[in-house]
Amino acid sequence: MRKWLARAIGAPASTSFGRFFRIVADAKARQTWADRLDDAGLILAARRATTAPGRRAGHEPTADLLAVLRATAQRTIGQDPFDEQLLACCALLTGHAVEMDTGEGKTLVGALAAAGFGIAGRRVHVLSANDYLAQRDAEWMRPLFESLGLSVGSIGQHTDSSTRYEVYRRDVVYAPVSEVGYDVLRDRFATSDADRVRPELDVAIVDEADAVMVDEAMSPLVLAGSTPDLAEDFTHADALVRELDPDVHFAIDADHATVSLTDPGLDLLERQLGGVNLYEIEHTGMLTKINLALHAHVLVQRDIDYLVVDDTIKLINTARGRVAHQQRWPDGLHAAIEAKEQLLVSSPGTILDTLTVQDLLRGYATLVGMSGTVVAVAEELAEFYSLGAGRVERRLPNKRLDHPQRVFLDDHARLDAVVNAVRDRHRAGQPILVGTQSVAESEKVAAALAEISIEAQVLNARNDAHEAVVIANAGEFGAVTISTQMSGRGTDIRLGGPDERDHDRVAATGGLAVLQVGRYPSGRLDAQLRGRSGRQGDPGTTLTFVSATDDLVQTNAPTHLLEKIRRYGDQLDQNALGRIVDQAQRIAEGIRRDRHRDTWDFNRAIARQRDTVLAHRDSVMRDGLARAELTGRVPEKLEELETASSVETVAELVRDITLWCLDEQWSDHLAHLSEIRDGIHLQALAGLNPRDEFHRIALREFHGFFAETYVRAAAIVEDVAPDQLGQGITPLGLHRPSATWTYMISGNPLGNPMDRAAREAGKWWRSRVLNIE
Repeated sequence: MRKWLARAIGAPASTSFGRFFRIVADAKARQTWADRLDDAGLILAARRATTAPGRRAGHEPTADLLAVLRATAQRTIGQDPFDEQLLACCALLTGHAVEMDTGEGKTLVGALAAAGFGIAGRRVHVLSANDYLAQRDAEWMRPLFESLGLSVGSIGQHTDSSTRYEVYRRDVVYAPVSEVGYDVLRDRFATSDADRVRPELDVAIVDEADAVMVDEAMSPLVLAGSTPDLAEDFTHADALVRELDPDVHFAIDADHATVSLTDPGLDLLERQLGGVNLYEIEHTGMLTKINLALHAHVLVQRDIDYLVVDDTIKLINTARGRVAHQQRWPDGLHAAIEAKEQLLVSSPGTILDTLTVQDLLRGYATLVGMSGTVVAVAEELAEFYSLGAGRVERRLPNKRLDHPQRVFLDDHARLDAVVNAVRDRHRAGQPILVGTQSVAESEKVAAALAEISIEAQVLNARNDAHEAVVIANAGEFGAVTISTQMSGRGTDIRLGGPDERDHDRVAATGGLAVLQVGRYPSGRLDAQLRGRSGRQGDPGTTLTFVSATDDLVQTNAPTHLLEKIRRYGDQLDQNALGRIVDQAQRIAEGIRRDRHRDTWDFNRAIARQRDTVLAHRDSVMRDGLARAELTGRVPEKLEELETASSVETVAELVRDITLWCLDEQWSDHLAHLSEIRDGIHLQALAGLNPRDEFHRIALREFHGFFAETYVRAAAIVEDVAPDQLGQGITPLGLHRPSATWTYMISGNPLGNPMDRAAREAGKWWRSRVLNIE
């Protein structure tokens, strides 16, 4: 009844795929017909099945199409799709997000759906978690696509520009979502069509949909350009901070999100700087560097938040447990961490444009996805993407045993329990996967196991290049594997090893045992780790070990509950401790949802303005708009230059100057809006809505954008000498970046400085003025 009512009111995650059962059953009845077709007959039958009169390509599939897809998969890659996989394929082809448990064959489902869209004449991007999976899946499924007359290719961060253009012309492209986004950004700053790779945003099938469409949706993809500016010197600030004593010169707040100088700390620093007042305007730059250096030393931790690899800082993607390639924190913090590690501080460059993952995905005409934990984020998929979600049940019953979590008062007791659990199960030969929260923790567990002569394979951000082999072997008899987050690993753990040769022997030990050390900030990530056990009806077991000192608890649990643990911890039973952990996780999930909505709201104005600027830019490139605009501003100058050269030469020069002015002005506008965004939360202290105020200010600042562009362009044209014609814009002192690079801005782990200032000011107001805290 509850399911019926949810569907009746259109609740998220209530989508039923039951109507596809009949199509799948009819496809099974047509299987003999499809199996008898030769290769050419399969292609012809598939095309007929997608072009039937009155049908719209890409909508509800026919039984004939499913039968052809199943026969092709059997014939080309030796896989016979289950009915559940065909059901999920139908859901994707009809525009849904699909939840399928780990090990149920999502890779094949995505390929079948991509083939279905491709046969209907659509351009399909299958968006994978990383370069390795994109290349692996494209090569694995290539025979399937090519047998149906479809071309396929993959793109990664090392793919050159000319190859990208060629691959994007293929019917099906496998690529990480960030690479498609970077290509969109680079195309937007091209000065000629020949420089563009032009990815066509038609159909996107998103693997690990919840991670990409929700967790990474807030991360801006950045196109940066080189500048002559030198990197800021944080060496002095770093040296000053190293001399500070905790609890004397600085204090950390209760949620470990903010560190601030105390009065004695300020006095010490001002004496060491020669008796200056750090709050005077001329010294605020040094105060900012000191605060960033303090945050880098106290709150950002090596081997948890980042690694140092080949004398560079590598951020760790906490949602995936691996190195976040081409990713940076905001430049000031990144530079402070480089100084902390005594590395060469990199130049910040200038941001040319940004694009959030969410805006990129919303640009596709058809957007679908699949994951093992879609239903949990169904509300957000509906809110931000207008995407319905539903679940396809597993093919075989779940035999996995999930034990209740065990909560310990400190990490030492928890580690002892984990080691004992591993030792007891290892004696019986049961394969064990230990899931940890960080690189440091994974290595600590490995060291503890080594002390009792248990050798474990460790998979974390430091050695994730070997992940496919490590994960594939994790189901072997007696194997012990320690890994950071398993989301997006893309490789099944098969009992008995990759070939399942020892399957029955391993199954007799109880199957794969997953031991989770700590809870993740999201219940979805917990579920994905547990889902590694009990694949395809195999036996398995999971155990979860939590410490009250974990960051999840200390950062998110309400103060009164933390005080309760401190005072009565020994007297609290497992149920009481478990409820505190559960509440801390719910709070963490709520904070992430609020951040998502904040990012979405604040980015709306920028996204609309970006679209307006890009449409205008295209008109400048293709339609001669710049020549028409400047004719009304500097007609005599244009006539003089055309007399000295030609109409075509002057038109090209005017176009290039206008493009340069547009790009410079957009970059300046973005920087200005970023500064406004940093302080907009202070508007709440005046009783105003920060979101509304930001949109109002952004609209005001954008007023006259194009008029200013042409004023600047006209001034530059006025100074052009006839002998400078035909030499481009460089002799005019206009320099495009000599190099560009891309990266993803990681959310600042310290929070926005102005957000913190607003929170502290609000706290002071409530406690000192209103007397309510």
